[in-house]
Amino acid sequence: MKTIKLSIKLLILLLLSFAMIGTYVGSLISSQIVSKNTLEKNYLIENQFYAKKLADTTNMHFRDMFSNLSVEARDEDYKTLDSKYIYKDLYDLLHSTTYFNSTWFVDRNGIVIASVPDINVEGTKVNSIGAREALERKRHTVSDPYVGINGKLVILISVPVFNDVGTYIGFLAGTINLHEENSIKTILGQHPKHQNDSYVYVVDSKGNIIFHPNINRINDNVKENEVVKELIKGNSGSRVVINTLGEKMLAGYATVDANDWGIVSQTSQIAVNKPTYELGKQISFYTIPFMLFVFVLTIFMLIKIVDPIRDLAIYAHQVTKNKPVPTEKIPEWYFEIRELKRTLLIAIDFYQKKLNSAESESKRDHLTGLYNRRALEKMTLSTDPFSIILFDIDRFKLINDQYGHLKGDEVLRYIAKLISEITIESDLGFRWGGEEFLIILPEIELEQAVVIAERLRKTLETTNSPTGKPVTVSMGVGHLPESADNFSELLDLTDQALYKAKQEGRNRIFAARNK
Repeated sequence: MKTIKLSIKLLILLLLSFAMIGTYVGSLISSQIVSKNTLEKNYLIENQFYAKKLADTTNMHFRDMFSNLSVEARDEDYKTLDSKYIYKDLYDLLHSTTYFNSTWFVDRNGIVIASVPDINVEGTKVNSIGAREALERKRHTVSDPYVGINGKLVILISVPVFNDVGTYIGFLAGTINLHEENSIKTILGQHPKHQNDSYVYVVDSKGNIIFHPNINRINDNVKENEVVKELIKGNSGSRVVINTLGEKMLAGYATVDANDWGIVSQTSQIAVNKPTYELGKQISFYTIPFMLFVFVLTIFMLIKIVDPIRDLAIYAHQVTKNKPVPTEKIPEWYFEIRELKRTLLIAIDFYQKKLNSAESESKRDHLTGLYNRRALEKMTLSTDPFSIILFDIDRFKLINDQYGHLKGDEVLRYIAKLISEITIESDLGFRWGGEEFLIILPEIELEQAVVIAERLRKTLETTNSPTGKPVTVSMGVGHLPESADNFSELLDLTDQALYKAKQEGRNRIFAARNK
């Protein structure tokens, strides 16, 4: 009898030990894997968005430079080829903007007519890469990096100059000194990264580094980098990459249309490993003492309960054999176990309800009470026609900066409440992300949806928000099947309409029409 009892205790003890250790190890590993994957995905998305943002800014910057040079190139002084007048114009051009480190005018034979700053090269024939390229192409040109006549590593931005009869007479150019303070560095410096181990660099169409936080890397050729290969092909995106220094990076990248450059925003894998490792330490710190306490307590309880359980097992065995069991020989534990079973069933039912409640809550945005993206993924949209309204709050970042994030949250809840007030029971309101909202209007035509959107926009424009002032929104409205053939296409076109509303000055509505 004693051997049987010891075997039962040993079996339960081993099972308990295995379960607790397995649970701990499994939880630790799974939490670290999930944490790592989530962080990597977030970094890739953020870096791609960031690279695209910088690419758009840089693209606009170069268009402004070309526009500035083109306007200047129409000045009559350049047609005279008089160095005195041209020097004055170049001086004014250089000091009226912060685009260039120097300005030049070179005639069609490659002779320097004037330069600012004056480095005594007037009348000298230039044969640099940038000058030859500008003279050969006779159009807007951005050169590859080269060592200029001033002995500095530069890129040349040039536009052609023609006389009154359309004859090419030379080119007007500005240079950017890559190893000095320059307008490219200024543009990129306006967007500092907020995370450790992250940085931005820029390459030209041949893989030469134009900008890098480490100035010694400028003009290095990194065309073997997998991300740079994609940029040279004209692609944008994000990926995990091993850079030319052998470091694993989470990179987002985008091309600059104006000059075929590529911008890369990347974060070291260390930025993911550090918090993942810290998460493991925290889990261990809080879990191990608790598990040891539970383990000791369970052993104590095991000693107290194993004998009654054995008696109960014998009773159950006798019952299964259809043997008569006198009522008086049923252990007292039988009633307790029966009650425990009943309680357990109640508990299972309770937790099932809690689980269902948690599932429902997971489909709701905790701040606004509206549905979230996950809810839409779980829904099966009807094939009947419907409209959608996609909008976001104009300059919401300024609201957070001026009034604080708590007030910003109040504004989000305020808009969610207005959505609930203007929609009916069959309509669906979503917080689509950040300050962006989505409304699905079943069986509503596009024109009706525009009217509903305008009512919401007008209400927001004329009603004080929690900040004490009205807020405005930019809206895109679409309809299925009028605007698109499927929901994914409809969402994309409506998002484009929203973006157009912002481009056109915000606080307005654009309808998506694709057919």
